[in-house]
Amino acid sequence: MSTTKRLRVAVLGPKGQCGSCVVDELLSRGHSVVGLSRNPPREWQTSGDYKAESVDFNSINELSAALSRGYDAIVCAYGPPLGNLRAVYYECVETHARIKSALLRSNHRGSFIVVGGAGSLHHKDGSSFADEPDFPYGAWYKWSDQHLGYMISRASDHGSTTLSIFSRVFRWARNNVEHPGWFSWTLRPFARLFLSRARVFMTSHDAKGLITVSRVALHLWEGVTEKSWSFLSPPWLLRDKGIRTGKYEVYVDELDSPGHQAIYGGIYNEDMAVAIVDEVENNKLAYKHWSCVGPIGLGKW
Repeated sequence: MSTTKRLRVAVLGPKGQCGSCVVDELLSRGHSVVGLSRNPPREWQTSGDYKAESVDFNSINELSAALSRGYDAIVCAYGPPLGNLRAVYYECVETHARIKSALLRSNHRGSFIVVGGAGSLHHKDGSSFADEPDFPYGAWYKWSDQHLGYMISRASDHGSTTLSIFSRVFRWARNNVEHPGWFSWTLRPFARLFLSRARVFMTSHDAKGLITVSRVALHLWEGVTEKSWSFLSPPWLLRDKGIRTGKYEVYVDELDSPGHQAIYGGIYNEDMAVAIVDEVENNKLAYKHWSCVGPIGLGKW
């Protein structure tokens, strides 16, 4: 059962898809929220006790001070800027390391929930999702037309025209090869050429950086006992702008008991926020790597 106590919670990265949903969920339950980032929203679009504090994520001392303000819990939904793919891995590793150092230096005594990515989840044999052959190309190739349609729309909404076009052409090329028609054979050489080049690009270190870095972020926390932490890896089919159903199932992911059922599952960011705030209130997954799966495909996506 959820606590009725009003909590004071900090959210690192309140503007992102995950972070913004967490702020919404916290405020809807009557909690007090402080958004921490380089340039957090000064006002929130929904009512509630929300404040913002600008923090330089490049300064461990500044971060440590920001985390030492007596919070009951802290949610880390940090995500790196994606403008330069070659810099994503480095930027993300460095920032996660600084966040960890800042927390260990702080006087924070509550829970600390880190949101990572699906690449760090494990299969039954103990291998990580990111170690699959041809990852993430092979995982993209298995996506339904609906999810590729979601990726097209999502990329466009976030101003990434290149990713939107890439996703659209990827869907066309995959379907041209897998579902040939009477006339599509004339374009099949172009479809195969595109897919071949897409595989090379998507399996490159630069393109995989955002996904594989979530595994590094998890390794940073494994074995830490000085502070209470938990690490959430969303399932592969994570979708934003969805429907809050309040329904989800938790899978704890450990080497001797992998949460492999979650890998190819899905969830809306809105329901993942419910799971995160439930953990903020109940703190049942301390020192655990976990995922959560819920219903998707209820609306347009």
